[in-house]
Amino acid sequence: VVARCAHGVVRLAMSRVCCHRPFAEQDASGRKGMRVYLCSFCAGVAVAALGFYFANRFILPPPWSQSPAPLSALPEGNLTFGSSKALEVLGELTVEEIRNTASWFLTRTGGASVRNNSKSCKWLAGPSGIELLFPAKAAVVSFLSGAGPKPPRFARLTAVGPDGVQEYKVGPLVDGSPSKDALLEPLLRPGDVPFAKRPLEPNADLRLLQPLINKTYRILGPLLTETFGPIFSQLDGFTGAEGLAINFFRPQTFTPKGIRIDYVKALWVPPSPAKLEAMWMHPLPIDLEFNMTDPDPARWALLSVMYCHEGPYDSAEIVMSKFASGSLRVCPIKKTTGTWDVPQRETPRSPNKMRFAPQGGVTWGPWSFAVTQRPSTGPALLDVRFRGERILYELSMQDAQAAYSGTKETSFFYSDASWSLSMLGTSLEPGVDCPEGAHFVKASSWYTLYDGGGAESNVSGPFDFAPICIFEWDEDHTIWRHMQNRAPPTVSGLMRRTVVVRSICTVGNYDYITDIKLREDGEIEVHTRFAGFIESRYYHPRFNADEVNFSTIIRPDLAGPVHSHLVGWKADFDIGGVRENTFRQTRVSTMLPAGSGQFVSKYLEKTDIAREGKGKSTFVADPKHPGNWAIVDRQAVSPAGNPRGYAITLSSFATLQVLPDEHPFVQAMPWTKYHLAITKHHDDEYRSNSPYIHYDGSEAVKNGQDLDRFLSDGEALLDEDLVAWIGVGREHIVRQEDQPLVSNFGTGFSLQPWNFFEQNMAASPPEL
Repeated sequence: VVARCAHGVVRLAMSRVCCHRPFAEQDASGRKGMRVYLCSFCAGVAVAALGFYFANRFILPPPWSQSPAPLSALPEGNLTFGSSKALEVLGELTVEEIRNTASWFLTRTGGASVRNNSKSCKWLAGPSGIELLFPAKAAVVSFLSGAGPKPPRFARLTAVGPDGVQEYKVGPLVDGSPSKDALLEPLLRPGDVPFAKRPLEPNADLRLLQPLINKTYRILGPLLTETFGPIFSQLDGFTGAEGLAINFFRPQTFTPKGIRIDYVKALWVPPSPAKLEAMWMHPLPIDLEFNMTDPDPARWALLSVMYCHEGPYDSAEIVMSKFASGSLRVCPIKKTTGTWDVPQRETPRSPNKMRFAPQGGVTWGPWSFAVTQRPSTGPALLDVRFRGERILYELSMQDAQAAYSGTKETSFFYSDASWSLSMLGTSLEPGVDCPEGAHFVKASSWYTLYDGGGAESNVSGPFDFAPICIFEWDEDHTIWRHMQNRAPPTVSGLMRRTVVVRSICTVGNYDYITDIKLREDGEIEVHTRFAGFIESRYYHPRFNADEVNFSTIIRPDLAGPVHSHLVGWKADFDIGGVRENTFRQTRVSTMLPAGSGQFVSKYLEKTDIAREGKGKSTFVADPKHPGNWAIVDRQAVSPAGNPRGYAITLSSFATLQVLPDEHPFVQAMPWTKYHLAITKHHDDEYRSNSPYIHYDGSEAVKNGQDLDRFLSDGEALLDEDLVAWIGVGREHIVRQEDQPLVSNFGTGFSLQPWNFFEQNMAASPPEL
């Protein structure tokens, strides 16, 4: 209240009695580079009011030493790296911090870093096993502005035990380790996340389930050998000469409350010299369904067997009884490989060594920002500033949903952040993933990949890898262009120059290639391309004829099911460094102007959204009702009367969730319903959905990370600290050309200055 009053006093004094100021100096918030021309009459009043108000709205130069270069001078090699105050408090935990925190926790609690077969085991689990616990935003902003102390660093730990899942606050962390007086504080209430909803982690449950898988395969042995040949290593006669059957997990979402069910799927790996990745094009129609709810792995049980898309059968013995009696239909299998299941052409890898960015603070022309990578959710940009003014406190990937069509037995979805949008990948390849001369950025991982397509999770053994690269790019088009109408005509323009932050992760068969492009005119474009192998299905018209309703049949015995790729992002705006923002929706509508007869015209309908809520602060783009979504600072108004802001625009045709709202896939990840949702910032609303959503998807995690829960309290949004949750996607209708791999395709959005500047900053930059 006091800050608002002070702001009002300043605006009144300056508007009535102060000398004229250009638009760049119009707001009294003290942004960098603004020179306030006060007459002597108002100077004393303004200084007194500003003393308090600047603590909340004053923006100092970037938190590393080198200031941005003028827009008119961007020489080659303008990309520079330096220290970053933002990374000191918001950067993800280092390898040292993860290792030492894990050791501290395990010593204190007697837990394990890897799950064992004890029913009383308590272990660090999942892609968020140990990650940064975000400090309060108010404290961080105060520190970045130089007005407050540096917030201490804390870790968030995720541990699983017989009583369920618990998250802990550990710290403070000092010099890479928990301090001598570090605290261990629970963050969840007992029962918030039951054991059945424990997080996914590579190979943990599959390793413990392997004896039961082997037992089931041995019972089915004669049938498996007759159908598929000697490719199961658990059976007599296996040599590997005909290849190998391997398993992978798929969560079952359609489960009763409190039950955890997994499918064990099978793929055929062709024999050498075929490449391992060919397995994604060779699904085997044998599925095992297991109940894995109990904390004691010895109590896990086989629920059903699906064979050649027939069943489910309640036991392996029932299947074999039908096989022995001749009443079980045996489906034909063709194990053929060749040039169609793996690519035959590829770009040679660069012989040059990777060039690492020495530090994570980045400056390029007018831009300054910091880069980090979260172990679960992936890339994040922090404290993003243009010419010293903060635009974004945080811009971060949140999750990616892949939802596949099919029957109750064959349809499924993945929350890829629940698997990890970072640690299942590897360091980027120079010359293939990133151009020559790119700078690579390190991140932490504790997922170790191994032969056979799997991985192992061990939080006690973290290591560095390089999933991000940063480079300058002269794009293939101009930022502006015009032909002068003269004889002879002349053409002039300005080639678009960009700095690109690229993050690539692999989650099983799919690769996500994400580019964040920061441009000279203040635009930020975010684009994710989907690459890799499709997740295919066996097809035969006598066994699963209805597959043609769900898939494209890309080979006589192979189907590619239609599936969505939906990507969610978080954009925490601070327009010009100001935390009191408003969401303004502008729609292009039609009206009958007065005195125009029957002539209908377009007109602009502007609405400032007052409150949170589904249908109130949630939006889906409609081509029949185009418009503009913008976060604006209503206190900073140009001479033309427009508030400074940034618009959120879809940069390509972006689909959304096509399933109904009550569907378990949607209830698990409600952000997939919206292109855009606006909420008031809260420190405890830090990600769009929790990593515990794969099982019992209809039952929400109590007090969990859930966008619809954030929206449900209907808070006021006018002149508040706002967060934009952005969702974009594509529906992938598979085609024959998607074999062996898809041709990369994608979708994205842009954050564009919307009356933020007085003019086009790339075409006619002012002098600094």
